[in-house]
Amino acid sequence: MRVLVLGGGSVGTMFANRMRKAFSKDEVEIIVLERSEKHIYQPAFTLLVFDLEDQKNIIRPTKDLFFEGINLIIDEATKIDPQNNKVATKRHGEISYDYLVIATGATFNLDEPEGIKEGLEKGKNVFSFYDMEGALKLGKALKDIDGGTIVSSLCDLPIKCPAAPIKFILMAEDMMRARGIRDKFKFVLTSPLPQAFSREPYASKIDEICRRRGVEVVSNFSPGEVDHEKGVLRDYSGKEVEFDLLSLVPSLEGENVVQGSEDVGDAVGWVSCDKHHMVNRTFSNIYGIGDASDFPTSKTASGARKQAAILTERMKEIVRGEKPAATYDGHIICPILTRDKRVIFAEFNYTESISPSLESYVNWVVKVYMLRSLYFNLMLPGLV
Repeated sequence: MRVLVLGGGSVGTMFANRMRKAFSKDEVEIIVLERSEKHIYQPAFTLLVFDLEDQKNIIRPTKDLFFEGINLIIDEATKIDPQNNKVATKRHGEISYDYLVIATGATFNLDEPEGIKEGLEKGKNVFSFYDMEGALKLGKALKDIDGGTIVSSLCDLPIKCPAAPIKFILMAEDMMRARGIRDKFKFVLTSPLPQAFSREPYASKIDEICRRRGVEVVSNFSPGEVDHEKGVLRDYSGKEVEFDLLSLVPSLEGENVVQGSEDVGDAVGWVSCDKHHMVNRTFSNIYGIGDASDFPTSKTASGARKQAAILTERMKEIVRGEKPAATYDGHIICPILTRDKRVIFAEFNYTESISPSLESYVNWVVKVYMLRSLYFNLMLPGLV
């Protein structure tokens, strides 16, 4: 049996390594198709902004992350042919499969809102910390600014981490307080949601923290235009928020290979899957995991870890000739940095919230000092 994994990012690596441990090379051939030779620990981007991480610590060679017996091909998939169980690549021709696991992740749509691309390219007052360069630029801009309005804005859902725009604005406010210049700033958080966060009890807790610390929350705000020259963010209804420094979370969409492959994904490129079984709604031998999927939950590394484990269990049951019973319940954990030395862990699944909404120093230690090591040494190898 040949399993082809498209994407060697977080979830593709976790799944491939778990599969290699579960099956011998004679039982299952595992091929991973990944376009990048470098693997970056993305949850550290917000830490980079606030000098809580060093960029050299979050990069690893992709080839070093996979167990022996996994065939890693550095190339890019260009089209999926699900009728014939083949994937076309840029340089290695067609690769056939018995089972296809799509773990291609997500990409940012910089065509909307109007002006976002130009603002980010100028890099003067519009930033995004969703890549290493952007995080470092934003960190420098925060150090240089000595007053004005700082805005954190979520353009649209889905989002890789629902707490990302929240923790940026709260940490920025805390940073200026520590510098003794808090009174020179106004802090604004905009969200297309009715509240800053989507789930209780965390939503009420975040709202309370923002009120107490003077962070204005503008809800039901969907950005339609970024005017970097005038320093104005406009939503589709005409509401305006002025800024001197804007941190944006751009809209997400699926990768081109999914968008360009018939019946595999939806109109914006998310792999169409059953939210519990991760199997494609049209083809029973295709699965979607991680950011590439259309699961109704946030796109986080914790969710990827859980999905990789559950899909491996389902593959074990398939190989044994059993009806697969393992199911994914939408479980994720989202760390929310609220100030120096304090983090809330928002843990929930499709149906219920699991963790309390407590600001904790222990959570800070886990997030800032332990998670990167856990990620590279235990999560990616599939040991936890």
